[in-house]
Amino acid sequence: MSKILITFFCLMFFFQGVKAQDANYWSSSYNPAGFLTPGAVIAFNRDSGVMFLNPALLAYSNKNTASISGSIYQYSQTKISNGAGTGLNLNATSASIIPQMVSATISLKGKHPFTLGYSLIHNPVLSYQVTQQRDAKFNVLDDSYSPGDENFLGQYKKQNTINETSGTISGGFKIAEHWAFGISAEGLLRKQTFDTDISSRALLNTNTDSGLPPFTNVESSYLASYFQVGLRFKTGFAYDEGKNHLGLTISSPLLHIAGNANILSDNAFNNLRLGRDTFNLLANSRQQNLKVKYKLPLSIGLGYAYDYKKGQVYFVAEYFAKVNAYNLISPSDRNFVKGDIPPDVNFSSSLQFQDARSSVINFGVGVSYLIRPDVTGFLSLHTDFNYANNALYKEDDDGYKTNTAYYNIYHCQLGANLKRRKFNFRAGLLLAYGTTNKYMQEVNFDNPNEENFLNGNVINTNASHFSAGLLLTYIHNL
Repeated sequence: MSKILITFFCLMFFFQGVKAQDANYWSSSYNPAGFLTPGAVIAFNRDSGVMFLNPALLAYSNKNTASISGSIYQYSQTKISNGAGTGLNLNATSASIIPQMVSATISLKGKHPFTLGYSLIHNPVLSYQVTQQRDAKFNVLDDSYSPGDENFLGQYKKQNTINETSGTISGGFKIAEHWAFGISAEGLLRKQTFDTDISSRALLNTNTDSGLPPFTNVESSYLASYFQVGLRFKTGFAYDEGKNHLGLTISSPLLHIAGNANILSDNAFNNLRLGRDTFNLLANSRQQNLKVKYKLPLSIGLGYAYDYKKGQVYFVAEYFAKVNAYNLISPSDRNFVKGDIPPDVNFSSSLQFQDARSSVINFGVGVSYLIRPDVTGFLSLHTDFNYANNALYKEDDDGYKTNTAYYNIYHCQLGANLKRRKFNFRAGLLLAYGTTNKYMQEVNFDNPNEENFLNGNVINTNASHFSAGLLLTYIHNL
């Protein structure tokens, strides 16, 4: 019995390794390579009255105040070909309005000029929802007890929704003729809901004429939700001389302030025959007010901008450190398997919600061009490499993985800025695309049988992600 229990749970949680866009650092338009987005740079790009990612660049703002509001109207689609079996694609689409606002920058003049800024930004990281089903008659169960083809019903559902809201206070000032220094503190509120369900059922072929035929049933469900409030700090340096502009940022890991998590899990199999034995299992748990700890790594960004006659060329790179495997949510240490089980068998670890991250370096390039005295055009390209890596987990790690995306994404931004005495209006198109042919299925309804607990033998398949957004930004100088 112990061996069967262990095998069941190991296989069940192996199938939870499905990988859409939550494992990429530069997916938001407000990243160091978002050259079109006001202030989304590390090196000075000659924008004024804008809240900068590099707080040192605030030293170059000579406006007393500036109010900025912006919205991104975005459509995105993620497609996993044959995600649950041949012809059973998993398609997730979403349309959203993403508001973002930088409230003000305040320039304090005097013997030692100093500029303050504060911002509030909302970022819907991911909205991924898919369902699939196979209802067919084919050979599922062993012919020794259920000869011929069985009626099979397999269903799959997954949802992963992540939202982040951040508030930042920054300050920057000159420390020498060509040098500036800045520091910022960012408070981050992150919320995630992760929900996955798999059920597989096959009616036994029997000779009984009384009532409905018995069936073999295997199902598993897991719901995890949490929120966390964290704090991180950023130090920035900037060098500005003539046509050359350099910038450096160092962002600290995220410090945990507060958070709360809940888990609901239900797992069962009925009339499952392995060899000569028939097994039944019920494992269920509801745990509330659990500890949560979401991590962001140390990152270092470097940017360079060069002025030419009618515009500017911008280069940027950012390094993100590795994060070893850890429990984002740790369940309480109590068994959730119902009934009499061996005393040395405990599966509380299978309820863990885990995360791990490879180190990555992202790169970006942008160019601006003065189309006419009051209109500037922008074009930028940047990578968005994926940090998810199952190799960072131990072989005996149970539990669920937090992310859904397992592919690199490439971004393009194209737009223009209209300048007036009292305001700037900026509009642009944001495009992103990513693909992979090594996307591991979570379930495969092509070949369910007893040995794989009716979940099938999973294989790599193709996945792709595409998104298009319209950026509208209004900057009003008070």
